[in-house]
Amino acid sequence: MTPAEKENQELKARLKKALERNEELEEMVRQLQRMIFGKKTEKFETVVKGQGSLFDDEQLAALVDSDIDLTETEVTEIEVIEKKKVVRHQERKNSQGRAAFLDSLPQVEELTPLEDTQCPTCQHEMNKIGKRVNSREVELIPPQLRCINHCQETYKCQECEKKTGETVIKSSKTPQLLLPHSLVSGSILAEVANYKFNLAVPIHRQKKIWERLGLPVNKSSLVRSVISVSETYLEPLVNLMTKEIRKEPVVHMDETPIKVLDEPSQRGYLWVIRTTKEFSKYPIIQFNYRHGRKGKTVEELVGDDYRGIIECDDYVAYNEDKHEQIKFGACLVHIRRWFINIIKDSRKILKKSLAIQIVKRIGKIFEIEQQLEYETKEEKLKQRILRLKPAVDEFFEFLKQVVHKTNSKLRTHIESTLKLEPRVYRIFEDGQVPLSNNDIEQSIRFSTIIRKNSLFAQSVAGAKACAVYYSLVETAKENNLDVAEYFRYLFKYLPNRIDEDLTAYLPWAKQVQVACHK
Repeated sequence: MTPAEKENQELKARLKKALERNEELEEMVRQLQRMIFGKKTEKFETVVKGQGSLFDDEQLAALVDSDIDLTETEVTEIEVIEKKKVVRHQERKNSQGRAAFLDSLPQVEELTPLEDTQCPTCQHEMNKIGKRVNSREVELIPPQLRCINHCQETYKCQECEKKTGETVIKSSKTPQLLLPHSLVSGSILAEVANYKFNLAVPIHRQKKIWERLGLPVNKSSLVRSVISVSETYLEPLVNLMTKEIRKEPVVHMDETPIKVLDEPSQRGYLWVIRTTKEFSKYPIIQFNYRHGRKGKTVEELVGDDYRGIIECDDYVAYNEDKHEQIKFGACLVHIRRWFINIIKDSRKILKKSLAIQIVKRIGKIFEIEQQLEYETKEEKLKQRILRLKPAVDEFFEFLKQVVHKTNSKLRTHIESTLKLEPRVYRIFEDGQVPLSNNDIEQSIRFSTIIRKNSLFAQSVAGAKACAVYYSLVETAKENNLDVAEYFRYLFKYLPNRIDEDLTAYLPWAKQVQVACHK
């Protein structure tokens, strides 16, 4: 080979490598564009004319196919007629809804008197013959502050004083305050907690609300009150929830970051555990603060003697090699997301591409799952083995056949999916194991909104308090409680509890359900 031919061959190799690198960079740019500007939904439907999309015309042409169920836009209540016009049908409003709501409120009449009661024709005084309701509106009664003076009645025994000369005095017992000698009462702290952990209003913004009402408190005093009550009264409740979670044979687990200024790296995590929506004894969602994402946290949360199944994603901490006594499930939605992202990031969407075929096969698994009929988890397990297992077997057989026929990125995801095969098959060990980890992700979602509004926790104590309040708020929601009413109930009765079992204050307790149900 001549020097010129050798140089030419080297240049071709370098050019090929540069083109491959350029393709990788373009794919990264497309992925970042989708992550920043694209819609977050993973629900795909048929694209209709006039509907916006991030895909170009060539991709849209590939998508308009009855066999392909892909688009970023979620279209509901639409009808595509012959001329390709989209007609949106609005539901008829219930005319009785407004009147029924107004009738349910306390009624106040405001009469507008007739100023001139003389007859415009003969000028004689007219007689009143009736009145009618001309219009109705809802009036807001602003909150107001008042001082409650808890007074004691004191009694003295005159007979004892006559006979023995001793003075016997007996006084009534006043209720124990949540925070003695503080302007922040139980009712105020209940609203602070509701605003912060249920409505995502940071405490520094709440300061203006309380100033408007005339309460002389600052952010620091409110934060101290929130943390103090959490440590004194609420942590024992969450500890009882932990005991109930550890009794469950199947739980969800996930984690989400939280910034803590007092931590060395300012990086902490809220580890979340929740019971399954089906077949669990109580609906429980528990948040736990930890500094990192170490694998040992898993055993700390569920206990060293836990022998159940944890439904989770593929994060390395959830590893059976590190936790031999624990079994881990796999989230099919996470697996599906890998291949959806490949489809979204591709320049061209081919109707018969492997990624689309894989997504459709996963969709078939979910479709069969939704069609199962059962009442108990034992019945569900039998139905799964009978009807769902063939589809799962077929899915993994397909992956094994095509894994060596794909490009690097798709191949990596297929290989990762095949590694999770034993964990996916946990659904055939216990009917309580769900197909996905979506339920716990939905539980975490609102805490991320609070995190965006509040930005960070100042201290580790504050982060732990956040975890306690998140636990009670999300569990209260799952048990159909009014969150603000539940906090008022806890802050009124917990300080005055005498030898009463704390389980009476958990969200599913009978008395709590009666007092705080929505």
